[in-house]
Amino acid sequence: MNISSSTKDPDEIEVRYQDGDKGDSTLPIIGTNSGARIEAKFNNKTFDRPSKLELLPRYRSHYRSSQDVALHDNNLSSIPRLIKRNLPHHQSKQQLSVLRKNPFFSGPNWAVANDWFHIMLRWSTSFSLLFLLTAWTVNILFFALIYKWFDESDPKVECGLGEVDSPISFNAAFAFSLETCTTVGYGLPNSTNGFFEPNCGVLQVMIYFQMVCSMMSNAFLFAFFFARLGRCDQRGVQVLFSNKAIIEKRNGKWMIHFRVYDMDSSQPLVEASTRMYCASWKDYTKQKDDEIQPQLLQTMRILHPNDEFGAALFTSIPTTVTHHIDAYSPVAPAHIRKGANVVHGHGLCLREVDDLTESRTGVTCPVCGEAYGTLENLKKHVHYNKLLEEATEELTVEGSHCDPNIFMSENTESPELTMRHIKDNLVDKEIICVVEAIEPTISGTFQALQSYRADDIEFGGKFAPCMSQNDGKVYVDMDKFHQIVLPSEESQRFYIDKES
Repeated sequence: MNISSSTKDPDEIEVRYQDGDKGDSTLPIIGTNSGARIEAKFNNKTFDRPSKLELLPRYRSHYRSSQDVALHDNNLSSIPRLIKRNLPHHQSKQQLSVLRKNPFFSGPNWAVANDWFHIMLRWSTSFSLLFLLTAWTVNILFFALIYKWFDESDPKVECGLGEVDSPISFNAAFAFSLETCTTVGYGLPNSTNGFFEPNCGVLQVMIYFQMVCSMMSNAFLFAFFFARLGRCDQRGVQVLFSNKAIIEKRNGKWMIHFRVYDMDSSQPLVEASTRMYCASWKDYTKQKDDEIQPQLLQTMRILHPNDEFGAALFTSIPTTVTHHIDAYSPVAPAHIRKGANVVHGHGLCLREVDDLTESRTGVTCPVCGEAYGTLENLKKHVHYNKLLEEATEELTVEGSHCDPNIFMSENTESPELTMRHIKDNLVDKEIICVVEAIEPTISGTFQALQSYRADDIEFGGKFAPCMSQNDGKVYVDMDKFHQIVLPSEESQRFYIDKES
């Protein structure tokens, strides 16, 4: 096994197994200083290896070569979309563009064997009709061949299929099989009662099984077409998303907005709600901490409608959904998140507004342990107790609220989030928006999907009002639904100054 540092990326070390190992695989180790030398024993041999990672042979197959996973800045903008905008007005077909590669199981697809009905429901209408018609025809032909074989096996026995010493033809057998399957104008081809004769028991069994197959196929076709006609997965195309998302700074806080509206507004959707996710490819492929599990999608907390109440929507009215780009937001850069003086998430999906409203206390006083929601309240606490402690002459300054070393500058100042920070961080991001609701007519649940890349986001401005009333009626102007009102001259000057 040899270890060499890559000249393209100083933070990437390539580990190559040789000398009798099975295969020759290259393992990319991300986030390890190439100058560090750490020894590890493997098969009684000493090798260099990165820290915090045991390179066991059984784990080698789980790693991919650095050419497969390395994601450099020059190709971040060419990342394909997860949600493609393949419908008019920049909408999507509610499909996730993810394909499978190198399946775990060889041979017949195990998913088809275990969930064939739902897979058939997702077939196109033309293909499903052609497949079912073919299966129905094959069933008729199969029993036609059985009838012909039975009649030819013993020409002396007259069971009504053919005449004595004159077996039934294939055309007549097919017609009899079709007649038996559809039970229309039923009668034996030879117009006799041979079907009821004791020596025609085999024919009775064959007709019985064809009747059973016909009954089961009719039940399946009824259930299949009812489920297909009543499915709600295409109902999401009537849920309209704004073409662009807007990022603006309001009261010192950065917000991202998108607009949503159900065009079938006369029948309001039941229990409609929304969710937001951020697909971050750069963070997914280059984890700096090897103890963090790779997670492509990161949940984005929703400010309006409040996700603590389920982020409920009334989609019959155009609604603006808002996400606060705070220290916990995946849209914010990592250095903003680390220096924002907020409580560590520890894997939880938090939001900073809960601290601002004192719904959660995350800033702790290092002296007395008192917890506060915001840094400003903590400063007030320290200042107040400092005045009280200064009046006590016997109190030791060190370790008290009067100690000037208690709060360092990095603990009392948060880095400012700018538009340039957000733009640079959005290069590899795709913000996925999901609206989930129940269709009131047949009570079917469906989802509507939309996504926004860096090119789909405008900085500054607001959505144009698209509702009006006239002559006692309320209207939604669809021409204004996607329209964005440019910010005022003062706001434009603010954004230009910030960007420069």
